[in-house]
Amino acid sequence: MKTNHVVGFFLLIFFSFLFLTCGPSPEPFDLVIKNGYILDGCGNPPYREDIGIRGKKIAQIGSISESKAEKVIDAHNLTVTPGFIDVHTHCDRGIDEIPTVDNYLLQGVTTVIGGNCGGHPFPLKSLFQKLENKGISLNFACLIGHNTIRREVMGLKKTLPTTEEMKEMKKLIHQEMKAGAVGFSTGLSYLPGSYSNKEEIVELASAVAPYNGIYASHIRNQGDHITRAVKEAIQVGEKNDIPVQISHIKLAKDSVWGEIERVTKPVEEARERGVNVLLDQYPYTATSSGFTSSFPSWVFEGGRDKFLQRMEDEETYQKVKSYVIERRLASTKGIDKTETIYISRYKENPEYEGKNLKEILVERGQKPNVSNAADLIIEIQKKGGASGVFFQMDEKDVQDLMKLPYIMHASDGSVQEKGEGVPHPRNYGTFPRVISHYVREEGVLPLREAIRKMTSLPAQAFRLSGRGILKEGMYADLTIFDRDVFKDQATFSKPHQYAEGLAYVVVNGEVVVKNNQHTGSRPGMILYGPAKGRSNH
Repeated sequence: MKTNHVVGFFLLIFFSFLFLTCGPSPEPFDLVIKNGYILDGCGNPPYREDIGIRGKKIAQIGSISESKAEKVIDAHNLTVTPGFIDVHTHCDRGIDEIPTVDNYLLQGVTTVIGGNCGGHPFPLKSLFQKLENKGISLNFACLIGHNTIRREVMGLKKTLPTTEEMKEMKKLIHQEMKAGAVGFSTGLSYLPGSYSNKEEIVELASAVAPYNGIYASHIRNQGDHITRAVKEAIQVGEKNDIPVQISHIKLAKDSVWGEIERVTKPVEEARERGVNVLLDQYPYTATSSGFTSSFPSWVFEGGRDKFLQRMEDEETYQKVKSYVIERRLASTKGIDKTETIYISRYKENPEYEGKNLKEILVERGQKPNVSNAADLIIEIQKKGGASGVFFQMDEKDVQDLMKLPYIMHASDGSVQEKGEGVPHPRNYGTFPRVISHYVREEGVLPLREAIRKMTSLPAQAFRLSGRGILKEGMYADLTIFDRDVFKDQATFSKPHQYAEGLAYVVVNGEVVVKNNQHTGSRPGMILYGPAKGRSNH
């Protein structure tokens, strides 16, 4: 009898084991990435493991058999990271026309934030609907631009808003937040944002607070008055208890080079007080923008026709010319600014593209002096304006700022049509440049810290749930590259060049880049803000 009990016990154990080992097989993975060195995005050391993906998400990290995979990527000797997140772009301007967004994906970027510097496509609902219908290759979120909202309600009036105008602007902000925006941005050196004061911005930013929106600012000044401008941005967030994102931080005037405490002191004091303030930076010593910011804002009040009329008056012309010289062409260090300002896009005369002011003046048979350069800038603006590249920063400042733990890497670029114009190389090279030049060559940052500033920190800043960290349950946005080869190729003279050393990019579980080539897939998502669809204020 006792023997029968023992036999029965062992039979029970045997059949239980048989059921567990021979029972229904677990669902296979859609994609397995094997043998890669994983950097999880949190700043931790790399480790070697496999990644199993089902649908849009990471299902398992560990040792995974190839037999359990529909598709396999062998990442032997490659680095696997979360997909890069670019918090400061103007991709909202071109993503509808070029939804594959090649110049970002081929940097390893899987998510972009648009609507920066105070401008966004209005209304956002229309853009989002177009992109949903068309499909996009990466993830896209968008801010509400103050300049756009102000122009909708007030045009180009150089006045503060009336009570009624303020009410209408806040109404539009509520509308855009409920359409899915992630926050509110300003471009306070651009029109018509430069006509506003701090109180206006504080009041308007209050409209995003109930929706957990953030405040991102192209601050009012990046030169002699940069500290005051940084404090203004911080106060907007602090008064509304919302996060602050200070855009493309730089010391953009040679009179303040070497004085990064003008930025770090107010920021670190605010962070000590508990203000959630972060910054972003692109890894170059040149800026890029239109030439309107070279002029006093009052000259554009009322629109283009008024500007042209004012410039016919000799006294006004000379006053504006003096301002342009001080703003763009003066140097405390004896730098010849005619050699440091390039034309990147100019419809009126494409032959100027890629040339600096000195080269253009010489070609025209004029002396390449400051006076003639100012006249040239004014002429360009009168003929419709142009985009320029301005070498304004010092390399040491770029490196010192980059080391700060609360600064992210970002491009300040936009969707590019390959071969059009001579744009800033940041549009093609920002993220590989950080890794190749500042990590590998200069040793400014360790790789795992650079990756943190491209992934988990941006996701935290913009509250992008489920992204920016490589772990089970997160969205499968992945960038896979050869850490010894990954390098930017774009230069200021030849910017339309993709990086080398990028092996794969995965967006929401689907391969969109393979061996440095776009597959044409469009698995990207609109990353709507938390207010999407809400009816209450």
